[in-house]
Amino acid sequence: MRGRPLRSRRLPGGWACGLLLGACSAEAAISGPVATVAVGEGPELPLASRAAAAGAAAAGAPAAEAPAAEAPAPTPPRPAPSPVPPTPAPEPVAPPAVEPVTEGCVASLDELHDGAALLPVDDRRRRHGTLVVVRKAQRRLLVFVDGDATHCFPVALGFAPAGHKQVQGDGKTPEGLYRTSDKPWSSFEHAIAIHYPNADDARAAASDGRISSKTRDRILADVREGRVPPQSTKLGGAVLIHGGGASSDWTLGCVALEDADLLTLRSALPRGMRTDLLVLP
Repeated sequence: MRGRPLRSRRLPGGWACGLLLGACSAEAAISGPVATVAVGEGPELPLASRAAAAGAAAAGAPAAEAPAAEAPAPTPPRPAPSPVPPTPAPEPVAPPAVEPVTEGCVASLDELHDGAALLPVDDRRRRHGTLVVVRKAQRRLLVFVDGDATHCFPVALGFAPAGHKQVQGDGKTPEGLYRTSDKPWSSFEHAIAIHYPNADDARAAASDGRISSKTRDRILADVREGRVPPQSTKLGGAVLIHGGGASSDWTLGCVALEDADLLTLRSALPRGMRTDLLVLP
């Protein structure tokens, strides 16, 4: 009669024993990674690898060493980023060329024939020192040094520029020969005062009754001393050379320049802006 296979059991020392009808059979010690124990006529039963290791240790066999863990492969270095080429600076754009002012400008005082009546050819101011000339008809202001022109600027005049100034509020720019001086307290920055009225204006106004003889005498005294004459008479006053633009006539009788030209003019004049000014029709 065939025996019924029973469940195998592990015993100390690596023995396997199956009990069938009181009989016990023993296999030799397990060798190799896998061993089996025959019990009756049942199938061969594989033992777990850990049972084999335990049996080998009990029999004095050295345990197999676990393979050493492999070191991780080094991470390759990250390539450096490619340099970004710098953005080229934009090409500088040259400002548009400015046409020099030529119309109405002259090279010397000898070319101003229309000023001979106010400044005779033998007047020393034609050859010595600084002289400023305003040509009303040409809307130009010129600077002469020792008779030669050094600067020429466009200007704007009063809102009714034709003719000589007669009374306050007529919008005319005076004509004649005047002194100038600095006026730092003006509402127009960097303004230059024109010493209007002059002696000729005072005499003419007194003769036709526009001012009294007393006012005339005060004006004459100030002109002789080089001071600014009275500015609140019926003849008007506070006539200046100032900035603000020269594109069209817009002042109350003053001479207006572009702001940059006014600064250039000031740099060309003597200290205190004290010089002679000739205003031509």
